[in-house]
Amino acid sequence: MKLSRSIGKGKQMSLHQIVEDTKIETYREAAAKRIKQLMHNWTANTLALGAELNEARSTFPENLKRPGHWPGFTKWAKQITGLSEQHINSLIRIHEKFGRTRGSVQIAQRVMKMLVQKDVPESARIEVISRTERGEHIGTKEAKKIVKVHKLPTAKDANLQAKDEGRPILARDGYIYFGTDPSRAKEGEDRRTMVYGVRKALDTLGNIQLSGKQFLDYAMPHQLWDKDEAKIIKQALRWLTQLSEAWDTRE
Repeated sequence: MKLSRSIGKGKQMSLHQIVEDTKIETYREAAAKRIKQLMHNWTANTLALGAELNEARSTFPENLKRPGHWPGFTKWAKQITGLSEQHINSLIRIHEKFGRTRGSVQIAQRVMKMLVQKDVPESARIEVISRTERGEHIGTKEAKKIVKVHKLPTAKDANLQAKDEGRPILARDGYIYFGTDPSRAKEGEDRRTMVYGVRKALDTLGNIQLSGKQFLDYAMPHQLWDKDEAKIIKQALRWLTQLSEAWDTRE
């Protein structure tokens, strides 16, 4: 005889379904207990908590009319954790993006929450994980810098973008590209670095209010050149003399 139980007017549930539902209910009860334990220090148990919530969510039916939504799970999880739907979903996203690091790295929850935002490149998350695995502490400020760099185009893409848009584009490698050959773009960047470096040095020297002797007395001994380094003074003098002469005779 086929065993079943009534689940509504004119409907019967098979023994198999009863057993399966019992297993799910048992699992959810155990999951709820584990989640509550993790919630005692949920900021430190972010990854484990996200993993438990993700597993529990898979036992609830997804809303076919709204893919990516599990109404029953949301209600259940809010009751268990006391957290908002947004926070619960954030913990699950953190698990999905950082789950492989479970137990191997220590990344602050506020950093992880920032890194799982949709506009953050995967390459930025990989860099944070790699640097953290090497023992480096990555705070929010440093993580934002990493994300900012990874949002920039690669050198190749920057060069193509510059060519298409007709304007200089800053690339991820720190160089500015102009839509030309990468070596020529780097040459231009090196030229700017040298020229403006010289201008800054001359601006400092031209506006200094000390004589040479006063400068040497003013500086701490360890701040000055040693015997081998001091030759740079004569070299700079010769070059500045040449620069002055060239400037006076330029067309």
